[in-house]
Amino acid sequence: MKLSRRERTRERQLRKKLTAWDQPSLWPGIVACAALSCLAFYLHTLPVPPFTLRDGYHPLNAVLLALLLGLAIRNLVPASARLRTGVDVVIKRILPAGIILLGARLDFHDLLQVGYRVLFGVVILIVVIIVATRYLCRFFDVRVEQGLLIGVGTAICGTSAIVATAPVIESKEEDIAISIASINLLGALAMLLLPFLGAFMLMDPQVYGEWCGLAIHATPQVIAAGFAHPVDGETAGEIATIVKLTRISLLGPAVFVIGAAYAYDRRKRSAFVGPSVDYAQLVPTFVFFFVGMAFLRTAGMFPEVTLHMTDRFLFGAGDRTIDLAYSLGEVGKWLITGAIAGVGLVTELRALRSGGVRPFLLGLVSTGILSLLGLCYLYWR
Repeated sequence: MKLSRRERTRERQLRKKLTAWDQPSLWPGIVACAALSCLAFYLHTLPVPPFTLRDGYHPLNAVLLALLLGLAIRNLVPASARLRTGVDVVIKRILPAGIILLGARLDFHDLLQVGYRVLFGVVILIVVIIVATRYLCRFFDVRVEQGLLIGVGTAICGTSAIVATAPVIESKEEDIAISIASINLLGALAMLLLPFLGAFMLMDPQVYGEWCGLAIHATPQVIAAGFAHPVDGETAGEIATIVKLTRISLLGPAVFVIGAAYAYDRRKRSAFVGPSVDYAQLVPTFVFFFVGMAFLRTAGMFPEVTLHMTDRFLFGAGDRTIDLAYSLGEVGKWLITGAIAGVGLVTELRALRSGGVRPFLLGLVSTGILSLLGLCYLYWR
């Protein structure tokens, strides 16, 4: 039977409504990620061990706590599977936005402060660790994609590097969860171990700070270990932070090179020879925006604004300074934390149990290699 134009239009509208009714709402998943992010930041600052140590540092960062909370809810509350639609939106859309905003915290002037020798060492160590981890995958029976995530997390900047690299190499969600958990745990262990080794070896504050900046994964862990130097923690902490920021600034180029190598290798192993690699499409758009934000920060385009508030202001009179770059970075940190909570909400512990030990051992070996090579390079130069 042939339908009229008006009847076909009504049929399309009816089908659209029925399809919309069949799809679950996005909001429960989005709200769940936001709530877990808030809870993670609250737990992160609780003034009791293990959340806060005697010296005031927080070894368990909010990202790791958000991941653990998401995993607990997903595997203990069967109804949480209904959150999947909204959680997918958070992972695919909110996470890239968080990475972009995090770029506002980077300043390429930090590259000039560490000197060309340290910068050369950072580049060499990043390349060596990623390549070594890639080939150690066979020994530990770990998938190449997961090994690359552990490699970039170890070599560059922990969680941020993992979430930026995952789309480029088409990683699975369970690989992301396992990699983040392993790297955060290893970074916490390195944060606690390096101060003891530095004191035992009577290391100079500058060398010790450079070692912390080269060998520890996450920025808060680097800062905590750097300022723990027994003689001159101020100098060691500042140097460790600068070296760490230098590693982070190389995230964009590293992601591009990894994407190019992965695409070339995948095409070479393919049963059918496909079209040539389109290098312009290897890196997600948000990585370019991430680097662009860093250039804007370096060029001084993010101002610090001081507000002079009168006594009529709700929270009292006085001057209040707003650092736009810092504020954007904090927003990015919250968005990334919420997205990682979403990764936990869609990951089943069965996947972690089946392959969680081998990736951790791979990360442990990679961290050991990074620490030893970094120490050797600092004393050799």
